Order: sequence, then structure tokens, then C-alpha cells
Amino acid sequence: MYHIYITYNKKIQEAVSGTEIPASYLAALISLESFPPGNWDSERFEPKVYERLIQLRDNGKNFGNIKREKLKNISDTELRMLATSYGLTQIMGYHCLDLGCSIDDLKSSEHLLWSIAYIRKHYLKYVIEKKWEECFRLHNTGNPYGKTHNKDYVQKGITRMNYYKQWERYDGNLFKKFLAENKESSP
Repeated sequence: MYHIYITYNKKIQEAVSGTEIPASYLAALISLESFPPGNWDSERFEPKVYERLIQLRDNGKNFGNIKREKLKNISDTELRMLATSYGLTQIMGYHCLDLGCSIDDLKSSEHLLWSIAYIRKHYLKYVIEKKWEECFRLHNTGNPYGKTHNKDYVQKGITRMNYYKQWERYDGNLFKKFLAENKESSP
């Protein structure tokens, strides 16, 4: 979390400014979703999502809230792009259909702003209620009670939020952290 703080805190603060979303939540998502953690260029193709998008386009089989007509003129190559997640927080390409952005936007220097737009559109009520377990599950699975691929995903997210809050408290300064820890342990 220290690496994420040092590398991205300014961009994270800019992205969450004026929103209900704490920097610590966005930072924890970055640590969990990008690979390696903090890799702005992370991309992950999801074969099962690709198959579901093909089924929607070709047969009208429902997939989330996506309307079939949005996919009717989309090639298989473009569907692969929609079935890929991008950037620090791994927003799925198909979310561009409801966010009004492009895949290039998700890959751009504005990725974190699009992440905030995604969070606000899809699960803001859980953020406002500080239901972090549900928030992490929603971001990872699309369901507040969904089963994450990594069984400790949610716990890691909550723990990492707490670590990030510490770095915020110490302004990312190792010396301030060292002094505070030693002050607490001295008689």
C-alpha cells in the first residue's frame, strides 16, 4: 500500500475529490485488481464474458442489463475488447456501453475518473453505507453477495484500506510513521 500511496495518491485524491468514495477504497481496489499491483496497463480477457456477449449478440440470451441492439453491429474483435477489463481497477470493457466512454478512455490517464463513475453508477449506496464487504464483492463479481475468485479478496481489501489510511495519516512519510510507532511504544 505504501507503493500505491507514493505512486498514485495524488491521482487517487483528484479522482475521489468531491465524491463519497474514500481514497482508501480506491487504493485498495488498485492493489487487488491490477497486476502487478499498481500496473496502469493491466488488461485481463475474460473468456466466459466473451461467450456471454456472443450469446447476447447472436441469440438474444440476456447478459446483465446490456441491450442486444447495442451489440448487433459489433464484430468478434470488438466483443473481445468488451470482454476485457482494463487499468488499475479493471473496469470491464462492456461497462463503456452504459458509462458513455470508450475502451481508449478506460486505458487513458483518466482511468480513475471512469472508475469513480462506474462505482457511483453501480454501487454508490453501499459506499455511502460503508458496506465495504459488499463493495468489494460488487466490484469483483457484480453481486454484493457474489463469490470472489480469491477467497480472501474481501478481507485483503478491507485490511489494505486500513493500511492506506495510515499512509494518509503520515503523508506517506516513513519517518513520521516510525516516530508515531515509537512514541506509542515508549513508557
